[in-house]
Amino acid sequence: MYLNYFGLHTAPFSIAPDPQFLYMSERHQEALAHLTYGLQGSGGFILLTGEVGTGKTTVSRALLEQLPEQTRTAFILNPMLNEHELLATLCDEFGIRYAKRSITDKKLTDKLSSFLLAAHAEGEQCVVLIDEAQHLQPQVLEQLRLLTNLETNQHKLLRVILIGQPELQDLLRRRELRQLAQRITARYHLLPLQGSDTERYINYRLQVAGASRGLFDGRAIALVHKLSEGIPRRLNLLCDRALLAAYNEQSQLVTSKHIREAAVELDGHRPVQRRRVSWSAGAAVAVVFALLAGFAGSYWLNQQGSPTEVAADESESQVITVTEDPLLALTRSWQLPRPAIDKPICEWVGAYDLGCLQGTLRYDQLMKINYPVLLELSGGGYQFVNAHDIQPDPEWTGAFVLLWQHPPGYESEDGELYQQWLLDALVSYGADKSLAVTDQIQNLQLSAGIPVTGKPDGVTLSWLSARTQQGGPRLNPTNQQAVTGEFK
Repeated sequence: MYLNYFGLHTAPFSIAPDPQFLYMSERHQEALAHLTYGLQGSGGFILLTGEVGTGKTTVSRALLEQLPEQTRTAFILNPMLNEHELLATLCDEFGIRYAKRSITDKKLTDKLSSFLLAAHAEGEQCVVLIDEAQHLQPQVLEQLRLLTNLETNQHKLLRVILIGQPELQDLLRRRELRQLAQRITARYHLLPLQGSDTERYINYRLQVAGASRGLFDGRAIALVHKLSEGIPRRLNLLCDRALLAAYNEQSQLVTSKHIREAAVELDGHRPVQRRRVSWSAGAAVAVVFALLAGFAGSYWLNQQGSPTEVAADESESQVITVTEDPLLALTRSWQLPRPAIDKPICEWVGAYDLGCLQGTLRYDQLMKINYPVLLELSGGGYQFVNAHDIQPDPEWTGAFVLLWQHPPGYESEDGELYQQWLLDALVSYGADKSLAVTDQIQNLQLSAGIPVTGKPDGVTLSWLSARTQQGGPRLNPTNQQAVTGEFK
């Protein structure tokens, strides 16, 4: 209805997965990189999770387009299968012929095995991609694991990519699936778009649809990002309705008023602004003591070493309540949902493939890591630092907590992907390949101005992650290359 009015030749915000509207944000590109790394490793399973509408299917389609020609793929869109139906579906997807009336699970398995061996002999890789995998039954997942047992001395004959909602992670934590969980060599949780990506996303789709100018003003884009929470599918719905509202008013530009009207039409009520929760004095005291308890242990441990050597590493014992504003600011900077109040923050963020680094460092060293950070203050409060030009509170104790993006394969039992990522990251900063890895790391630490341990500790990995991973917030996003040139 509004296409001619705005000079468009096609609807720019259709929720259909049209390849011509494919927009890869930084987080989508990072998810794609993790999946690509996973296919290069020796493991059998790769995991991609995300909330509804975050673009998991977009990433999977981009992955399929980038697969080499020597790849045979089976794409399962309906995971509501039993074990027999799974084997039959895989044969159908790979084009394996079988007599349907007299077929058994064993015959199907034998045919799949023969097919995979023949494909490997011809230099081909076989990949199964399962969408909405959170609906898979445990027995079906176990059948998939058994199929991935087929392998040579160096390679798995079958790779399985599981794509699903966060419930898939809960499913894989079940005890009967622990063997499968141990075979996941790469995993990524896709978070919503950041504010800057939302603006690029909207303008990109408008341009593809034929727009010769921007159709959304700045306030409208900011509001649609807030109301959609950065979820692409909801972005499309809101923008489509907002364009219609602007057309009905014969407005040449979509404003925040039109975004609000679109939200009312979609949700059936006015958007309610979240109110800041006020806490009683007693609750505030309890929060402070809980936070101090979490920081005190790591601070005391760090003080046991040499006064000139500061250590910091990951810990699962960190106890921080989620009712403290600075902590919420830290998690919001990563666009994470509200943390669970019954789980330590450093344990909770693991579900999003993030690391939790805590300890004591000089402020200039924290700034070099380049991730937002939470500082402990001696008076019992905390300071959230999200930019280089923010000065630390005079009461800062030196203790901190920050989140960082895990590299591919970091938590997998198959360390091949992680080791390759580490070597590639060192080489990208001029490491001398003739030196031992310990010496390469030590030289990097000296050049970067971070504690020199000669080990890939939490500080070093987070420093590298901030420069080699695309997603996630930065203290200084315009200048992430803090160290340039070669180091010896």
